[in-house]
Amino acid sequence: MSKKGFFDKLESTETNAALKEQQISEPKKAQPAVKPKHLNAMPTVFFNAHKKGKNGGHTSLDFSQYIYEAVREKLQRDGLL
Repeated sequence: MSKKGFFDKLESTETNAALKEQQISEPKKAQPAVKPKHLNAMPTVFFNAHKKGKNGGHTSLDFSQYIYEAVREKLQRDGLL
């Protein structure tokens, strides 16, 4: 359609005609299965105790994985998982 034809049609509309804008929605992105989280502060005694336990063979987990496991266990114990 030419511009002239478009404006001719536009002139034939009423002044109170409702205008509708067509929204083009973007596809929703999938939520990631993990979320980065940084702890504000962790007492050094926790790091030292973990290091002692890891060196003593009580755990093979690094400190971050140890925290994840502790949170998971607590959530299960509280009935939230």
